[in-house]
Amino acid sequence: MIQKHCTILMYSISNHRVALHTHCPIGPFFFNLNYLHVQAMNIHLVLTNPQRNTITSTPLHTLDYTNLVTLVTGATSGIGEAAAKAYAAAGAKVVVSGRRAEKGQSVVDAIIAAGGTATFIQADTSDEEQVKALVAKTVETYGGLHVAFNNAGVEGDVMIPSTEQTRENFSQVMDINVWGVLASMKHEIPAIIASGGGSVVNNASVAGIVGFNAMSTYSASKHAVAGLSKVAALEFAQAGVRVNAIAPGPIETEMYDRFATDEIKEMIQAIVPMGRAGSTDEIASGVLWLSHPSNSYTTGQVVAVDGGFITQ
Repeated sequence: MIQKHCTILMYSISNHRVALHTHCPIGPFFFNLNYLHVQAMNIHLVLTNPQRNTITSTPLHTLDYTNLVTLVTGATSGIGEAAAKAYAAAGAKVVVSGRRAEKGQSVVDAIIAAGGTATFIQADTSDEEQVKALVAKTVETYGGLHVAFNNAGVEGDVMIPSTEQTRENFSQVMDINVWGVLASMKHEIPAIIASGGGSVVNNASVAGIVGFNAMSTYSASKHAVAGLSKVAALEFAQAGVRVNAIAPGPIETEMYDRFATDEIKEMIQAIVPMGRAGSTDEIASGVLWLSHPSNSYTTGQVVAVDGGFITQ
């Protein structure tokens, strides 16, 4: 007997068969209705006859990015690093970008050691001239640009109420999280169009969908990223460029460790339906799905990958 616990995304019933699209790592399931048991908010799958019950799947790691040029900002650690490595493993030519040259080069070295193709280009996305040069160098190095994951961002001063926020903190967070994304798209999108079309994914946050106590500036910046993504999606939908945003929930990263004390982590574990923080690889999987050419009818969306947090 094979048992899987999966969160349902959508289902359809036809001739006593059910098609489920789930958050399970092995993809959609197709099976007879007699073997479906609903347990609370989850689907409990009991597959007792593998010959009778056909399982079809397209694991995310099989998504093919061969010959696609991909630019990842903020790729020196965390989600950006995981995404850069995942793109490379899928066959993309990857530009790893960030402010920390030594860490960026170590990511590139790891990709090359694993058989991938990558180069590091240092850039601060809050500086438009550096962004312009970054995109130009990307095109010069690999001959075009097809996918951009705008991941660079900072949390600023968090766990501070709105009445104690400072202009200095506000400016720093907005310059990187908001202007950095807008400046990146400003130069990436024309390059993507010139390369025949492609996709942009911006890193927002569940804090860009719902509010969080004592995170006013960070939350405002991520709401802005969601808005910028939707507007750009409308502006370039007929130009062959899809623009979406990924909205991670609590993810085990350096940023998460900086502001989340052990007490806060315990609280998060208690309120996230899946009972844990997510991994950077889980966000990278969502990013690769959103940006892949096969996902050709999805644009202007803010996709939460958050263990079910905002469904409550």
